[in-house]
Amino acid sequence: MKGMKNMVNLIYIFLLAIWFCIMYYGTKLGLSVILFNIPLVWIIYKILKKNNKINNKKGLILLIPIFLLSLTYFIFDSLFFKILNFIVITILTILLFIMTIRPTFKVIDLIGDGFCIILNPLEYIGEVFRKVKEGINKKIHLKKELKKKLKSILIILPIIIVVLILLSSADMIFNDLISNILNIPAKAINHIKFGNIIARVLIIIAFFIYFSALLLYLLSNYQEEDRDGEGIIKEKKKETDTIKLLLIVLNIIYIIFDIIQIKSLLLHSVGSTITYAEYARQGFFQLMVVSLINLCVILYTKKYDNKNDNKKIKALSILLVFLTFIIIISSFIRMYLYEQEFGYTLLRLLVYISLFTETICLIPTIIYIIKDKFNIVKSYMIIIITVYVIINYINIDKVIAIRNIDRYQKKNDIDIYYLMNNHADNIPELVDFLEEVKDKDAKKLLKKYLQKRDFETKDFREWNLAKYQARESIKNLK
Repeated sequence: MKGMKNMVNLIYIFLLAIWFCIMYYGTKLGLSVILFNIPLVWIIYKILKKNNKINNKKGLILLIPIFLLSLTYFIFDSLFFKILNFIVITILTILLFIMTIRPTFKVIDLIGDGFCIILNPLEYIGEVFRKVKEGINKKIHLKKELKKKLKSILIILPIIIVVLILLSSADMIFNDLISNILNIPAKAINHIKFGNIIARVLIIIAFFIYFSALLLYLLSNYQEEDRDGEGIIKEKKKETDTIKLLLIVLNIIYIIFDIIQIKSLLLHSVGSTITYAEYARQGFFQLMVVSLINLCVILYTKKYDNKNDNKKIKALSILLVFLTFIIIISSFIRMYLYEQEFGYTLLRLLVYISLFTETICLIPTIIYIIKDKFNIVKSYMIIIITVYVIINYINIDKVIAIRNIDRYQKKNDIDIYYLMNNHADNIPELVDFLEEVKDKDAKKLLKKYLQKRDFETKDFREWNLAKYQARESIKNLK
């Protein structure tokens, strides 16, 4: 069985397990995330390279978003992104394993491979214990001389103990000296919290066993499966009449719908039964979902074209893309008008970002429709990961605060509760804004909120740049 042939890999993992416990046990996420993920990624790369498992170096590009997202725990203080980034970093790490180890892979297999990477290592726990035992037996090989020394110590130790007891009873000063020396470990033990020690040891053992089993699974048995290009089961000739009918009907519906959008939103013509503002401030979530459904339909129908109907399906699909773009613009305008009326929130900004991402994804979608061989999923992954990393670094809480403050300056209207999210990212803006608030009740509420915020960091592992800046801003609060 290949992989993990010596103790070096196990030592790396054991040290990593200790470092994991030091960084994460009993502390909040902050600087600790990047301090842990750097050696984690280095050890993964080192072990994969040592065992000749890096078959696709392009997969290593995922190290960039993993590193950047890990760094956000040090720079920003958004609870929403802290939770979401934990999930995303885990997914990206699994993808890193798959995409670097497999020379080629099908995207459809990523989900199955992901579950295998999470669950299959449990089958290798017994193998981990066996390899640890073998490594220890090789390293701890007692020589005859060492055995003789141990034997000598065991012989003289009782004699020394008896002599010390006799001398201690004979002289009080000597007795005090020996007592003080013996009390040093006893005092140290009294200060030790055995509950914490046991918890830390269990965490280290659990991390070491699972991570060792994971790497053993990846290095030993995670091989490229036989995936014949022709496939075991030959695909039957696909009927395209249903697909063409679906595209024709959808396009007709969307043409009618888009004409209404252009007339109502762009030309401000909505009739007499409803006001323009009421009409605009509804439906943006539904339209966003519809645009996502359209992308899925386009990707799905691509599989059903054949030489005879290829041009017709491509033309209908491109038309659907164009109509989808108008729907995205309509959703964008609706959200903009809604935001102008009711202010800015995290969810509303995320809608903007989702619509922007969808719009960019339309470009590779068109290329995918026109070209027979185009890796659309890879393009989507690059776009989505890139946009996601960028939004982590634009400091959304700060943007929300700035936009709502600007709105207040123009309309003298603000919902203070939108700004009070218990995060540190927008505190400097709120401290500056406090002087501008005219409403006494709102000003009192905001000042009370700021005075209660405590961003003191007592542990270097929790150190966070946003919290430091917030703490300095609050110090200047009058």
